[in-house]
Amino acid sequence: MVADMISLRQLNSLIAVYEEGSFTAASERENATQSGISQHISAIEKELGIPLFTRHSNGVTPTTLCHSYYQKSIEAIRTLRMAEQEAMNAGKGLAGRVNAGLMPSFTRAALAPVLNEISITHPHIEISVIESYSGSLTDMVRSEELDFALVPVVTGTPGIRYSHLVRDREVLVSSPSFGFEQGKEVSLKNLSPLNIVLPTKANIRRLKLEDYFTAHSINISKIMEMDSMMGTLELVGATQWVTILPYLICVPDMTSNARHINPIVEPNIYSDFVIIEPVGRSLSPQATYFLKLLQEKITSLAWQDG
Repeated sequence: MVADMISLRQLNSLIAVYEEGSFTAASERENATQSGISQHISAIEKELGIPLFTRHSNGVTPTTLCHSYYQKSIEAIRTLRMAEQEAMNAGKGLAGRVNAGLMPSFTRAALAPVLNEISITHPHIEISVIESYSGSLTDMVRSEELDFALVPVVTGTPGIRYSHLVRDREVLVSSPSFGFEQGKEVSLKNLSPLNIVLPTKANIRRLKLEDYFTAHSINISKIMEMDSMMGTLELVGATQWVTILPYLICVPDMTSNARHINPIVEPNIYSDFVIIEPVGRSLSPQATYFLKLLQEKITSLAWQDG
């Protein structure tokens, strides 16, 4: 009887409040009024006969019972959405829209071949790709604007499900005139002080690289901040500035003379990437297929030690 009385809209409100930690943030996320969200939570609590949140001046805190109820609510909504998608696709083959978020690390070398294959083999799949950095993509996955995104390893974000994608080697990128042999390993500690292009401090890569420089006594002369991946590559290819990037984005440069790519050693630097999805939604068949092709292509392109 309880299940019949609690609506999907009320469950979505509960999930939003749980993940956002306040009625105000939940109302913005659900495009609803704060009073409406509050009424939905109160209705669920009344129906269940238990408090789900402790209210305080800074927001709300889930009760112990709420943690379990939240997980069950997520599973129920995910199952329903999967059933709806399967029914919509029945008899049609793979079709429908996919909204994905990729970092520049994946769009330069891996994306085009996958999109070309899908356009030929499954022309009824409509794909929308947003290129951005991890913070923006994570927010879009949480709000279910994206079916999935590929980002550097982060954990602990409410409303997000994580799974491993790939580990890739970090490489030094420089102009051919800088003097390094293409593809040869290089130790940064043996170099003269570097003029290096780094992402801004809002980018999670910045702290990782600065920690590496400090821990291994790497000499840095000047830092230029830039969150434009293509702008960074153009600058590095034409000047004596260098940068450090995942090998994946540099794959096209290995067969050209526009830039030289040198894996970093003593010690090696690696980046781990994950797939993030909304916890309340399973991937549609078309999104699952697109992600599978991306995983295969990215894995084949990533640096292979040994």
